[in-house]
Amino acid sequence: CIHPLQVATVQKVFSPSEEELSWAVRCVIAGRKAEAQGRGAWGLDGKMIDAPVVGKANAIVAKAEACALDVHGLMKKWESVEPE
Repeated sequence: CIHPLQVATVQKVFSPSEEELSWAVRCVIAGRKAEAQGRGAWGLDGKMIDAPVVGKANAIVAKAEACALDVHGLMKKWESVEPE
């Protein structure tokens, strides 16, 4: 149990960082495009990405949404990202 005055601090500590959320959003967007192309593995920032990594990215995005972070704004910002 936490005091209501502690909610903001707890949310900040346990929510994804800006950098982590940006990576996750880019991974999710590129993953959708890779899946549409029938690709099981692909690259992002020179690193191999496959289903378990996309699953982790989806979990980060879901956590960020639950924390009321601006996921929609990042989706718009990174909509042009492509899988390598």
